Amino acid sequence: MAALDLVVDTFATAHGTCVIAEVSDDELARALSLLPAAEQAHAATLTAPRRAELVRGRTALHAALAQLAPDLLGAPLLRDDRGAPVLPPGWVGSVSHKGSRAAALVAPVGGARVGVDLERAAPSRVDISARILTPRELAALPDRGKGTTLRFSIKEAIYKAVDPFVRRYVAFTEVELDVADGVAHVTSALPLAIETTWQERSGFWLATARATER
Repeated sequence: MAALDLVVDTFATAHGTCVIAEVSDDELARALSLLPAAEQAHAATLTAPRRAELVRGRTALHAALAQLAPDLLGAPLLRDDRGAPVLPPGWVGSVSHKGSRAAALVAPVGGARVGVDLERAAPSRVDISARILTPRELAALPDRGKGTTLRFSIKEAIYKAVDPFVRRYVAFTEVELDVADGVAHVTSALPLAIETTWQERSGFWLATARATER
């Protein structure tokens, strides 16, 4: 079973149940030992940094799934050919990592796909605004500090939600955001209806997205 004592936050969003786990370096070995055997076997094939990400992400993902389907606690959650987590039939989910923290989002399947992203609610070390924002977004954003990392987080959540449909790299400027209180309205040529939410939680941006075919 998952190391549920490592969960630091559990809450509902418009796109599913979200869990944030905190797994320190000292806790990685224990958290890994509690994952299903198939996940442990996969972890053994990874480099140490990637293995740490997997352990943190799967700890959060198992905890989120357990909130909604306790009978599935212990079911292996592997990955598809695009690197996204594969949940048991009837469920969709997404994970994100940032340092020792990981966020997971789980929802019942229903034709939609979901995405989650976790970023520090602080300016990035280098200005990435010109790389990730459209000219209109740049003009509407006088503060390119935390505002840029928020938009980066929302777009990352969107790309995770749309990838199962488009199955290709989507450039940051292929979606344009009008950020409001707790949501961002999306303009895109992608053949998808996209919803987003965002919030600042314990010093982190937490963004979620939901995509469905038009």
